Amino acid sequence: MLTTERRKLTEPLGSVTEIFGGLLVAFMLIGIVFALSGSGSFWGFGHASICATQPGTYGSGDWTAAGLGVAARPGASINVNGALQACANHPDIGQRVLYTLTSLPGWLVWGCLLFLLWRVIGAARRTGPFTLPTAAAMRRLGWLIIVGSAAAGLIQGFALDELLHTMLAPTSFYNMVTVPFHALLPVAALAGAALLTFARIIRVGAAMDEEIKGTV
Repeated sequence: MLTTERRKLTEPLGSVTEIFGGLLVAFMLIGIVFALSGSGSFWGFGHASICATQPGTYGSGDWTAAGLGVAARPGASINVNGALQACANHPDIGQRVLYTLTSLPGWLVWGCLLFLLWRVIGAARRTGPFTLPTAAAMRRLGWLIIVGSAAAGLIQGFALDELLHTMLAPTSFYNMVTVPFHALLPVAALAGAALLTFARIIRVGAAMDEEIKGTV
């Protein structure tokens, strides 16, 4: 199969992957520049205050902090308007790191996903779509989606629990238990399982093709 034909087979996924990869890199570079210049923030660094919102909606009963059984620690404030939000007016370095960990792992997974997807497309263009290198690249991508989504959710949930703990008393949110399941189910689990299945099908098909070529 000609290289131009292989390139056509990977479109429009190839172009979309390149666009999103470029946007992700540009967003991170712009955020870093604004944070270093003091005119903005980058994952909590370079900003005067940070806020964390507890997932969930409080639609019945007492919508006040006292009604939810929580109180702000010194240097923090609480806002309850359908969801519980706590803010640190002058966060320390530990709180800024925790705030960063509530979102950074998810962005890293997206970056790795785009990179491995680019590897899958590259393998399909170099060796063809139904080859062992393409199957191996697809298998790595499938495992990244499943394991990466769960790991990112676990880290972000733990960081959110710890960040809320520094601003509220008492706290028992257990986001590190619920967030990984929300991150994994249903999209990540289905997409990862689908890629692993297709990788297995392609690998078996490629092996059968090699056997047929060997007998001719």
